Amino acid sequence: MKSRRLLSLLLGAFASVAIGSLVVSRLSLKDLSDLWRTARPAYLLLGFGTYFLANILRARRFRALTGDQISTPIMLRTVLIQNLLNTFLPLRAGEVSYLYMVHKSGTVKAGDNVGSLLGARVLDLLAALALPLVALPFSRAWRAEGHAFLWFATLAAVAALGFGLGIWRAEPLARFFRQRAQTRHAWLNKGLSVLGDVLSALAQLRNATLLGRVAALTLGCWILVYLSGYVSLIGIGIRIPFADAIFAYSFPTVASMTPFYMLGGFGVYEGSFGVGLHLAGVALSSAMASALVLHVAELLFVLGLAPVALLLGVLARQAQPESA
Repeated sequence: MKSRRLLSLLLGAFASVAIGSLVVSRLSLKDLSDLWRTARPAYLLLGFGTYFLANILRARRFRALTGDQISTPIMLRTVLIQNLLNTFLPLRAGEVSYLYMVHKSGTVKAGDNVGSLLGARVLDLLAALALPLVALPFSRAWRAEGHAFLWFATLAAVAALGFGLGIWRAEPLARFFRQRAQTRHAWLNKGLSVLGDVLSALAQLRNATLLGRVAALTLGCWILVYLSGYVSLIGIGIRIPFADAIFAYSFPTVASMTPFYMLGGFGVYEGSFGVGLHLAGVALSSAMASALVLHVAELLFVLGLAPVALLLGVLARQAQPESA
């Protein structure tokens, strides 16, 4: 297991260095200086605010998935720390922080905890693909590279089918694993029981009210994420149609969900976003420069919310004696 993690870490680092070298070779000081002259900082501030609102909806979504047993401020702090660690640590290690902080609340069972994270991530993938899928027919990329539509449609269809099938068969599978939790090995019995609980948590999404609430929060969150990307592009001086921006921004968004996104995403972010912007009609050298500048801005967004997470933690500790 350790050798696999080390191999994944090395492959991810190699990908970042290799793609980063390619990005650097495409950069020019003129493109960077042009972006500096046309930058509109007010739009970057608007992008930051929009990103913060997206995280509030994300926290509300996780709260719904865990049965409304954790307050929104505590869940928001959990989400902000999770985002920070996922950005800079390898192999999506920030997900462990979410599981730990929810477990630390003492109100959510282990199976429900893991199930909330798994359900959220599947919904995130669906929403992250569905929005550019809707925007693509109206973009320049569709007219220039129509086959890209098939790529998005295939991913979205496979993800939706897998998610629907998983929810439909979750409860029978949960009973199956619980019935098998009668071996001589306590650790195996525990694992099978937790797996059954995870599947039972996913089966709760068959409830139309809960699924509708969670789906609406997920969609709202990702609309704000893509809107943040669009206004941030304006902030660094890139003016392209809204549909093109949604299409281009989906490239680094999907890349950030992979286990190989690490070291702040340098290289992978610029390479993926640069390709997306180029398909949307931006010159390649300008696209790479724009991707680099916007990446730095987004890292500042993530780091800028770290003090908010710290403040929420302090307030939560101060409130504990009062609630005791």
